[in-house]
Amino acid sequence: MTDPRIEDHAVGVELQLTELVERRQRALVQGRTEFAESLQPEIEALQEELARTAELIANEHFERPEITEEGAG
Repeated sequence: MTDPRIEDHAVGVELQLTELVERRQRALVQGRTEFAESLQPEIEALQEELARTAELIANEHFERPEITEEGAG
């Protein structure tokens, strides 16, 4: 199991990244290459943040709770 807050953060970063990539694509189609290029550092920063968050999720493990029968022990 992982911390759901970290997973929520990853989803938020993915949404931001998707939006910026779409804005960059629209700018390229519209011939606004300078604006498209100006978005690249933000895109790269979000990609790095997403990679760091994915690493946290992959390395985070909580012990499963031990379930015992009622009255046992």
